Amino acid sequence: MTAIQDGSNPKMNASGESSAQSNGASAFDASFDFRERLLANNWPDELKLLELLKRPDGADAKYALTLMRSDGVLLGVWSTPRERFLYPDFQFDDDGRLIPEVSLLLQVLPADNDDAGWRRAFWLYSPHALLEGHAPSSIFALDPRKVLEVAKAEFNALPDSGW
Repeated sequence: MTAIQDGSNPKMNASGESSAQSNGASAFDASFDFRERLLANNWPDELKLLELLKRPDGADAKYALTLMRSDGVLLGVWSTPRERFLYPDFQFDDDGRLIPEVSLLLQVLPADNDDAGWRRAFWLYSPHALLEGHAPSSIFALDPRKVLEVAKAEFNALPDSGW
């Protein structure tokens, strides 16, 4: 039996790593850099969020935020350096109130294997072709229904709908 080469055999670069390895490293580096840029937005943590929501600081209020995250009412992203969840700003109006459609959006966005929230945050803060190159997060407060439509088109498509 003859082995058939699939043409995807990566070449080695000068540092001795394959192009596939460096592409993987580049993708990882790009993800890491994007996450760091998002963290630089100084999203509120639990304490700041409790201030914004005008709720008293305490174990009950923090537990309520944990429940809101686990129930898909609020998106939190884990910050390892700060050892706490941060809450992306797209979910709040100018007065700091939670936009009601957040829970509808979080029902559509895939949460499997995303306990830290970053897969959903990456989708929300990345440019999207169906939004004319705008990030869903930049449009959500103005037109949450449009972002919901785009999310449903991307994540709720039937497997055979492209045929």
